[in-house]
Amino acid sequence: MEAEYIAASEAAKEAVWMKNYIQKLGVVPSITEPMVIFCDNNGAIAQAKKLRSHHRSKHIFRHYHLLREMVSRGDVRMDRVS
Repeated sequence: MEAEYIAASEAAKEAVWMKNYIQKLGVVPSITEPMVIFCDNNGAIAQAKKLRSHHRSKHIFRHYHLLREMVSRGDVRMDRVS
């Protein structure tokens, strides 16, 4: 779960940066939809969507929990890929 959560966090940071960059260029007038991050790990998705901590995730560095903030702000949406 940890590796998938960290990878999703890094992907979300890049996606939000790219979205902001494209908006500033004016290529796309406005992107209002959240960026969708697909993940195949239910634990990583739950960790990103719920604002509570779990004893198994207490060793994950704080800067990876930026993903939770992005999900709660609506910048990123985590979906399960089947």
